[in-house]
Amino acid sequence: MMRMAIYYPAPEDPEAFEKRYVEGHLPLVQAYDNIKATKFFKVARSIMGEFPYSYVFVGSWADKDGWKADMNSDKAKAATEDAKNFAPAFDVVVFEELA
Repeated sequence: MMRMAIYYPAPEDPEAFEKRYVEGHLPLVQAYDNIKATKFFKVARSIMGEFPYSYVFVGSWADKDGWKADMNSDKAKAATEDAKNFAPAFDVVVFEELA
């Protein structure tokens, strides 16, 4: 299993960001050929330490090959360009499940 998390700091207009993300951006990502699940979270609170993010997207793939295929697709390129047009600068972390 592969998961990719994208972390977003607080946008200037949270309400507009949430609406644009859910209604415009998320459908682009959900159209990837191999993605199995998507989740979009609003950070409610941090228990310990500093966490400079307000929103998190998590996508799941069955395997690394499916993830790689999606990341190299025209759909992913379009989604990335879309995010750059409305989202604050974001950080991306990829996780490979070991157990």
